[in-house]
Amino acid sequence: MKIRILKHVLALALAAALILAPAGEYLAAQERQDSGLPVSPDGQAVIKSREEVIYAVAKPDGRIDSVYAVNHFTLAEAGKLTDYGNYTKVTNLTNTDPLVYVNNMVSGFVNEENFYYQGDMAESRLPWVFEIAYFLNGEKMRPQDLAGKSGKLDIQIKVRKDDDVDPVFYENYMLQISVALDAEKTREINAPDASLANAGKKKTVVFTVLPGKDADFSLSASVEDFAMEGIEIAGMPFSMNVDLPETDGMLDEFDQLTDGIVRLNDGIGKLKSGIDQLKDGAESLENGSSDIKNGLAQLGGNSKGLLQASSQINSALAQVSSSLDSPSDQMDLSRLARLPKVLKQLADGLDQISGGLTELKEGFALAHGALAEAINELPDTMLNEDQIGALYMLVMSNDPGQLSVLDELVASYKAGIKAGMKVKGTYNYVREAFDEVEPSLEQVSENIDEISSALQDISDKMDEALTQMDMTRQLKQLMEGLTQLAENYEEFHKGLTGYMAGVDRLAAGYDEFHSGISSLDDGVGELQEGAARLHEGTQKLKDETAHIPERIEKEMDSLMKEYAGNDFELVSFTSPKNEKVDLVQFIIRCEGIEKGEETGSEEAESTRETLWDRLVNLFKGYFIFGS
Repeated sequence: MKIRILKHVLALALAAALILAPAGEYLAAQERQDSGLPVSPDGQAVIKSREEVIYAVAKPDGRIDSVYAVNHFTLAEAGKLTDYGNYTKVTNLTNTDPLVYVNNMVSGFVNEENFYYQGDMAESRLPWVFEIAYFLNGEKMRPQDLAGKSGKLDIQIKVRKDDDVDPVFYENYMLQISVALDAEKTREINAPDASLANAGKKKTVVFTVLPGKDADFSLSASVEDFAMEGIEIAGMPFSMNVDLPETDGMLDEFDQLTDGIVRLNDGIGKLKSGIDQLKDGAESLENGSSDIKNGLAQLGGNSKGLLQASSQINSALAQVSSSLDSPSDQMDLSRLARLPKVLKQLADGLDQISGGLTELKEGFALAHGALAEAINELPDTMLNEDQIGALYMLVMSNDPGQLSVLDELVASYKAGIKAGMKVKGTYNYVREAFDEVEPSLEQVSENIDEISSALQDISDKMDEALTQMDMTRQLKQLMEGLTQLAENYEEFHKGLTGYMAGVDRLAAGYDEFHSGISSLDDGVGELQEGAARLHEGTQKLKDETAHIPERIEKEMDSLMKEYAGNDFELVSFTSPKNEKVDLVQFIIRCEGIEKGEETGSEEAESTRETLWDRLVNLFKGYFIFGS
């Protein structure tokens, strides 16, 4: 509708110009006088700004057919306008005043504030070379042969630099490639590097090419009764007015990240040191436990001799006691005289056993205390999957090259925690046995001390009695004492036999307990290895991330410098002689693929070259991009 209105307006304007043409120079002079635009004193038009829109018509495969420029001038003062360009033809798009084109120079008197003219470029070259290929069901096809076809469509678009054109536009301009498809006849659109938009019954696929970059794009879809409007390509300065983002806050967050990693590494280092101490304690505990095991085994072995000696004493006392019923002249008093010595030897043996048990108890108490303290230092919990996932996201977004390090770190961390939990489980399993050992050793030691003291006391009293007594006068008293001693020793021997049986059971049970301590030592060893790997990983992560903020800041500065356009000075595409260039844009329109129409026909070419379509394209391009 807007195009039809524009055509009517322009038709009326041209009709009026034809009607008023006989007025000739008078009307032209009157128009210049009434325009309100002052005439330059030196007769040369004063230009406030100059803008270029470079239009190109291309085949569906991207080959350029023709290129023309629409130049827009904003004037401060009227006068002779001079412009430059390598054209085959120039056309005034503002009024009917003639333009002179000689030796690549365009000139004419201009008194309008806004003036437009078109120049058809002598060379059909652009800063970019486009190659567009079409495939149907995997077979490459000519674009004109695709009209009305159905199947799996693939479009491949290549953008390359044209080395024969001033590189300033290739290096500083971005391209926007738009492909419009019929939404009712197109399904399953797949364009990995594009953005898609809905516009009524159309789906528009848009690709973006950054400055200084070649590009390869692909688009696939299922089509029915295929037809397509021409692909449109727009080129514009990438960031002539880009506001650079504030990076201080972002870098502060990275500083916090690196600080956190440093603290994590320090904490893991302390954990490793603690585990190393725990390992030393576990090894000492195992060594001490081995000594306990060996001591119990030795005690069990000695118990046989102790019981044999006690049995001999018991038998001797029983024999003495029985012999007391005989007359004194039938008693063998020499055997009675040896009894105190045997009792003293038995007491000395018990004292040695008691001393060994005391040392064993003290060593066990120290080892048990060190182990309990080390076990309590082990962590009870580990990071959950959400926390680990967040760490992965953080590393992936900032330094993906460190993912392998993070994998090793997490694996080592999990192994270390698992080993620690295993150690704690083992310790909790044998803790009751640990707690019972020391009281048992204390009780055994006290019992042995009591027995030894009693034997020593009996030996001393017997020795004294035998030395001082009158055998004749005191025999009866001795007989009564020995009878009582024999009866009491019988009870003692029974208790000693029970005690030694308990020692044997303790020695047998301690083997299983010692196996638990060995497993504990092995578990702590695994924990130590895991902690070492964990610390190695955190140290590596710390080293690799130490300078992340500086690197990010450097990369961002480089990126912004590359794309901000700070060093880009806009120049004219039509001629380096043109000055005061405020805008240069490119619009490339490929011919469409329509049923029943031959692309690139003379009729289409002729239609494009009409004044109406030039004006329509002029204003369409202008309002799309703005001025």
